[in-house]
Amino acid sequence: MNQSKFNKITFNKIILLLLSVSCLLANNNPQKKIILETISYNNIEYLSLNSFVNSHQLKSTYYESKDKLEIVFEGKKLYFSPFSSYCKIDDKIYHLTYEVILKDDKLFVPVLPLYNILESINLPVQLISSDKNKINVLTNIYNIKEFSIQTKTNGVSIVINTTKKFSKNQISTSITSSGWLNLTILNSDIDHSGINNSTLNYPVSKVEAIQLGESSQLSFLLNKKVDDISVIIDSRTIEILLSIDQSVNIKKIQELRQKWLIDTIVIDPGHGGKDPGAIGLSNLKEKEITLDIAKELGKLIERNLGMNVIYTRTEDVFIPLWKRTQIANNAEGDIFISIHANAAKPHSATKGFETYLLRIGKTEAAIDVAKRENETIKLEEELHDYIDFTDAKMIVASMTQNSAMKSSEFLAESIQRNLSKRLKSKNRGVKQAGFHVLVGASMPNVLVEVGFVTNKDEAKNLSKSQYKREIAKGIFESILEFKNKYERK
Repeated sequence: MNQSKFNKITFNKIILLLLSVSCLLANNNPQKKIILETISYNNIEYLSLNSFVNSHQLKSTYYESKDKLEIVFEGKKLYFSPFSSYCKIDDKIYHLTYEVILKDDKLFVPVLPLYNILESINLPVQLISSDKNKINVLTNIYNIKEFSIQTKTNGVSIVINTTKKFSKNQISTSITSSGWLNLTILNSDIDHSGINNSTLNYPVSKVEAIQLGESSQLSFLLNKKVDDISVIIDSRTIEILLSIDQSVNIKKIQELRQKWLIDTIVIDPGHGGKDPGAIGLSNLKEKEITLDIAKELGKLIERNLGMNVIYTRTEDVFIPLWKRTQIANNAEGDIFISIHANAAKPHSATKGFETYLLRIGKTEAAIDVAKRENETIKLEEELHDYIDFTDAKMIVASMTQNSAMKSSEFLAESIQRNLSKRLKSKNRGVKQAGFHVLVGASMPNVLVEVGFVTNKDEAKNLSKSQYKREIAKGIFESILEFKNKYERK
């Protein structure tokens, strides 16, 4: 490098500046928001590495002989060199897009590439917003840290360290047939480094950590059959107690628990086959959208909760409305979710998502939605005795079959809330109308309208796989909330 650009005096100044702020962030510090000043260079926002080290309270060393600055962040070593558009993290090279610059004896790095790289390798920072000469950053965003495994007289204890206290309704456990113990925690962020560096002991042979939006999951592969699971929560720990080798009354206990388990979800992708459902812009078909979302939702449930998933259809086939409810009842489902997409006038500005309960429609719009979804009956070849929704007595009588109206309301409200967190669209709320596909369901049931295929922006989003995955994740999180609330432990 040119000595005139970067001489020994400059090196020493940088070293003194960085050494003055070299300390590690304590593990139990709460999440906090910081504001950092930036500068604009060639219309790109830059951040001083001195400010970065100072604000995140990191260790740093400047190696004069190599023209290289080393920053230690959560055990990872980050290297930056002046006038280079690359940085090195441990043994991997990352492209910063724009070069590191030297200004007023300080090194500056491009803001967006830097934080994108840091987030991609799961460091505990998140860039919230970037304005001219200022950025907002969240630090110490992880609240699920390392774990330890202890052998006890009657089983095993898995203790997970946290930086906050979680409530029991935020935590769900399940065991798959292949021996995976899944722990799902709402409103949490995993410290992948802490989890990966934790020591495995018998009977745990493997651990996986998955971040699902605002929720996270820890999965432990067990080499021993578990008879019972209990969860103990403290201000800074979540303890999972696994009872192993308990032979007395195991069968009776399991039978009793099974009675109150929520373990079967019935997913109904609306329409199919000769019934395309609503057809929107660019020939976007409702039947294709609903099937994609249903399959994504089913994968999330099976992988993360180990629950039994029943689909009313898994292919582009026509299923009568009455048969969909029959499938749910025959499977003894615990929840029935029918997925649909809405429609208005072509190129209408109407957009948003809404969740319906089976009741007599109160608004003209709700009645119109139900009428359109019920049109499927005209395509059925076999006659079926459907309820006349114009007769109030008939609809009230049909609702007596469903003793779970309150839990259906909870599920509908939860779905609206979780979708609202994930989708940049209008939350149209929980509504009620007479949908034949819900009549006779003997379990909590809802119908979700995920968006309008007739709206330009929403149709574009509903054609994207990532957007449909976000919808599936929102519904999944609502099922988890439902399970935590209504499943009797």
